Amino acid sequence: MASAKEYNKHMKREISIDVASLLNAVADITGETVQEHADNKEAHMVTVQWRQYTTFGELAEAFALDIRDFTVNEVNN
Repeated sequence: MASAKEYNKHMKREISIDVASLLNAVADITGETVQEHADNKEAHMVTVQWRQYTTFGELAEAFALDIRDFTVNEVNN
């Protein structure tokens, strides 16, 4: 599972995001492929319907998704 860390201004903390699940949800909504740009590991840039999003939070918000639904909870055993 690919994940990314991103600061969430609403939760006021850094969260880990299940990137694959978020991109699949957006693809299901749009019926199109989501293009992830891996040019820079720090910048999470994706393109959907010819529009670029620079954060996963921005992407989720644009498609009326709650980013908290795509957070990863780490469990230490």
